Amino acid sequence: MKAILCDQFTGFEDLKMVDVARPDLGPGCVRIRTHYASVSYAISLMVAGRYQRKMELPFIPGTEVSGEVTECGPGVDHLNPGDRVAAIVDAGGFAEEVVIDAATVYPVPDNVSLERAVGIPLSFGTAATALKRGDVKAGQRVLICGAGGALGLAAVEVAKLKGTTVFAAASSEAKLEAARLAGADVLIDYTSRNLLEAVREETGGQGVDVVFDPVGGSAFEDLIRCTANDGCILSVGFASGVIPQAPVNLLLVKNISLHGVNFSDCIGWGKTDRRHEYAPEMHVLMDWLFSAASAGNLNLREPETFEFADVKQAIARVVGRRSVGKVVLRVC
Repeated sequence: MKAILCDQFTGFEDLKMVDVARPDLGPGCVRIRTHYASVSYAISLMVAGRYQRKMELPFIPGTEVSGEVTECGPGVDHLNPGDRVAAIVDAGGFAEEVVIDAATVYPVPDNVSLERAVGIPLSFGTAATALKRGDVKAGQRVLICGAGGALGLAAVEVAKLKGTTVFAAASSEAKLEAARLAGADVLIDYTSRNLLEAVREETGGQGVDVVFDPVGGSAFEDLIRCTANDGCILSVGFASGVIPQAPVNLLLVKNISLHGVNFSDCIGWGKTDRRHEYAPEMHVLMDWLFSAASAGNLNLREPETFEFADVKQAIARVVGRRSVGKVVLRVC
């Protein structure tokens, strides 16, 4: 089968398409014919050997796919050959076939396209898990940072589904327009407007109840300052490349809760593999998300799609922060 191979920790520019043997099917696993595979910033880190989960060379990148189940191993009882699915995989997504533990494979409703479905498990799963951790409720004000990226747009959608007022912060008009279409109520271009001042102005000085932050960086102190008393901040990642230091005196004075949200732990990517421990909770969560998508309650943006052979251009698009929303590969 055709696959994209990483055989050295350099850069994504050195990835190559090769013929490899089909992966073996073990107990509790399913074989998926890959239709689409997600492209994320994390892929560039993985192939450079700089991701928190270092892979063993050589390996096939790709951690999120959608497609069709072609074979089920012993012990799999909730899936059957022919099922349309989306899945979170440890690696191997950039291939015509992938074998993965069935614990992180989720059925896709017939009226949801596989092209759009591929972006639900990781982006929407992370967003929904974080907002649940923050106990987000209807009527609250939620600030979404990085609102033009795949994760940020998913957070906008989930926050709106929960009945909140969403403040979207992004770096361009195109990204803010995508956030508006996803349901954001207040749009803040932080390249032309001071984020702290904008939030205070838009909330009459009260601040927001919840901050969803996948960016980190030097603006983190401002995020604390624009959070309302008794509010919370959800630290989901560091897309800026800079891990901030929290001035805990501000957290104390304002009774602000700071939650670290490591979705990786829920899907088997933590220090220990806990995917089976979390599987019942994750399947309930994914059922909710896919049901919302099927009912039209999630405005799934059509992803920017590249052909399989154009994997380097797709990764460059994401790394260069030129993409709005999800970038995917059409594999077969």
